[in-house]
Amino acid sequence: MSPHLRFAAALCLMWPAASMAQIGPPPNPTATRPVVVPPPPPSPMPVRPVPVDSQSGQVAPMTANRQVQSQLGSHPIQAQGIGPAQPIQGPTLQPKVYDRHGRIIPGAKQVGPNRVLDTRTGKYYDAVPSGDGQQIKP
Repeated sequence: MSPHLRFAAALCLMWPAASMAQIGPPPNPTATRPVVVPPPPPSPMPVRPVPVDSQSGQVAPMTANRQVQSQLGSHPIQAQGIGPAQPIQGPTLQPKVYDRHGRIIPGAKQVGPNRVLDTRTGKYYDAVPSGDGQQIKP
C-alpha cells in the first residue's frame, strides 16, 4: 500500500472524529434571555343552577320579570302586511367604448363624463358620446 493511500485512508477515518470534537451540546436557549410565562386563561363563567321543584324533582318553569311582561303586553308588534314589490334590478351595463376608427375596445370602461380608461394599457382618453357608448376623440 502506498504512503499516499495510507494517509488518505487515515484522514478519512479521522475526519468524523475531528468534526465531532468541534460540535458540543447546544446552549440553553433561555441562558441569554428571560423566560416570560403567559398568564393563565381566565376561569370560565360559573353556571347558574337550574331551579328544581322540590316536591316532584322536575325543572321548575322560569318566571319572567313583571316589567318585561308589562312591556310585551303594552307594545305588540304591528304587522304591516306584504310590503310593496321592489323591481329586480340587474347589474348596470357599462356603455360600449369605441376607438378612433369605430371598433369596440374590449375591457375599456367609462370612468367619468367624456373620460374613458383602457384597462389593457392603463391609459385615460378623452371621448365623445357616440350612439350607445363613447368614442375616443381623434
